[in-house]
Amino acid sequence: MYEITRALHKEKYSIDFLKVAPMNHNKDWSKEFYYDPTIELGCNIYCLDTVISAGVVKQNVANRALKFLGRKLGVNSISQLQQANELQKKMLAIFLEKYDVVNFSGVAVYQTFIKFAKHQPDYFIHILTFGFQHEQMYQNYDRTLSYNFITPVTPLAARKDLAGFTTYNLTYFPLCFTTKTFDVSHSAQGERSTIAIFTRLTRMKPLDPFFYALKILREQGVNVQLLVYGAGDPAALGLIKQLDYLYLADDVKFMGHTENIPNTLTSAPPDLIWFQSANKEPGGYAAFEIAMSGITQLFWDFMDLGEQRPIADYFPSFTSLMEFAGETRLLLADVERRKALGQMQRNYVTTHYNVADHIHIIEELFDK
Repeated sequence: MYEITRALHKEKYSIDFLKVAPMNHNKDWSKEFYYDPTIELGCNIYCLDTVISAGVVKQNVANRALKFLGRKLGVNSISQLQQANELQKKMLAIFLEKYDVVNFSGVAVYQTFIKFAKHQPDYFIHILTFGFQHEQMYQNYDRTLSYNFITPVTPLAARKDLAGFTTYNLTYFPLCFTTKTFDVSHSAQGERSTIAIFTRLTRMKPLDPFFYALKILREQGVNVQLLVYGAGDPAALGLIKQLDYLYLADDVKFMGHTENIPNTLTSAPPDLIWFQSANKEPGGYAAFEIAMSGITQLFWDFMDLGEQRPIADYFPSFTSLMEFAGETRLLLADVERRKALGQMQRNYVTTHYNVADHIHIIEELFDK
């Protein structure tokens, strides 16, 4: 949403944000990274809990009713809770009346929001999660209603997840951004090669394929270490114990969250980067930003629909561990081959994922 907001014509659109999750709710992050940059774009940021509670204090209905949550509710308390819910919905409706367009960043954001509001057929909902990551992601959607979905993946992949919806429009809008290249040093293979992964430490983004590929490389005699960049607790997720079981504890380091990928890659450039993909599509903005460095990326594909796509010629994607490890080994041994593929990836992203070339898609939707 930040990239879209930055690219939209400001003389045509006045843009505000309604933050569904409470501020700083995710303890894996030290701060709300995009809060200040979004304010600098001239946007207001409101929080849902503040909006729906506006006016509640005056009537003091919701505050009393909410005290009953977690207890056995009596007749009076149920009535109070219903009054509080209706008041919350009313306050949100009043808030939304001043907006011509309502746009949701993610299926889950809509699910939270709709608890307090009535669905409108002209809402726009961005699909940012796959069904294989979260099987119940549409469980609270009324599939008989009309929806406007926006997908950064292919319509074929999105339609598979939307099976059962009776009426919807589907628009393709890629994960484009303001492309800006930067250079890093490419050295010949040293005594020990380094592979990096940029991700979030969560069960929705399993690292098992990468650990097993690393295991194959180490057993083949390749002297390589894996650096994992991403917010989250590796011990709590069982990743440390998993590496112990695989005898890889000395070969993997968890580096924590990096706020500036270009600075990280410039100061300590890895030889190669592994990343996650889905249906041959690089799995997030980090992959595209990394491509701006010219460092080669290889991808493990978590969902291959068998759909041939042009991007696959530039971003090699694998579902075979042996092939994934084999291509990694070849690239680690040949710096010129790595540089050539990395340059191809950078050129492809610059050509096909510049937000200035695609923002008209969103503007045409908003202007209908």
